Amino acid sequence: MAVAVLAMASLVSSIAEEAGFRGYFQVALESHFQGPAAVVIAALLIAPAHGFTQGFLWPTVLFYFLVDAMLGTSAYLTKSTLPGVLVHAMGLLIFFGFVWPQDRHRELIWGKGADTWFWIHVVQAVVFAGLGIIAFVHLARLADPKAPATARS
Repeated sequence: MAVAVLAMASLVSSIAEEAGFRGYFQVALESHFQGPAAVVIAALLIAPAHGFTQGFLWPTVLFYFLVDAMLGTSAYLTKSTLPGVLVHAMGLLIFFGFVWPQDRHRELIWGKGADTWFWIHVVQAVVFAGLGIIAFVHLARLADPKAPATARS
């Protein structure tokens, strides 16, 4: 039963957020701004809203800004919210199932320096951000009909 509730909550909120934020709000911004600017503006306006449930610490707001920018970029390049719904739902399912239940045990140690886990997460973030950028560059080449054939391969 709990698995079904988590799956449904992840799916419903992903569909609602992607349809509302990327499918409506970002598309409206794209009619007034170039695509990349619309993605950034939307992410800047949406990310702080997550603070109401996740806290307003700068790492949390930065994380949500980057996730919102990634989902916005995906919607912009694919002209669809469906890839974002899938990624968003998977991310929420992982968060609700594995991170959130353990979150109360995590200690915030301010002023004591970064521990080993912090640096492991920094390396993970850098590696996956680099891979994400490479994937988005490739997707942008595929999505651009004016790109030379060699760039689209």
